[in-house]
Amino acid sequence: MEEKYLSESVDSTRRNMGYELVKLDDQDEPYEVTNWDDPNYFRMNTEIIGRVRNIALWGIGLISGEEMIRYTSVVSASDNENLPVEDLVKMHAVAPELHVSWLEPFTTTNPKTIPKAMCLLFAENLDIGLRMISDSPIKPDYELDVMVHCVEFLRSCPNGVWLE
Repeated sequence: MEEKYLSESVDSTRRNMGYELVKLDDQDEPYEVTNWDDPNYFRMNTEIIGRVRNIALWGIGLISGEEMIRYTSVVSASDNENLPVEDLVKMHAVAPELHVSWLEPFTTTNPKTIPKAMCLLFAENLDIGLRMISDSPIKPDYELDVMVHCVEFLRSCPNGVWLE
């Protein structure tokens, strides 16, 4: 599938490091997106998608609290560094043994359609992790709003998403 869903003006300003999601219509085609605030469009950079995946894995119990702390410490330590793309991708990568069905589509930016059921599973597991953080006296040093919006976006997709 081609990148026809973004208008030329939006497409010309896109950044390369990120995951772009577009809601699918009834024919499983991406809706046309006219601007960055379009309700059919959601974007996460490499850092956010890495955190989102890890919080979802932690929320469902596939990684331990200790592993989550270790991941967060490594990410926090690198926050002020200007790392090459390759290093960012490695830092936020998910170990192959953790590539469960609901997470797998969200591990690469290879263009693909993700069915609604996978979007809902991912959103539910991320929401569990976010609630665990919310109920904890210890809060991360990064903003969670975009992750809450990710849950809302995935839950609002009537037919799934196009991801690239």
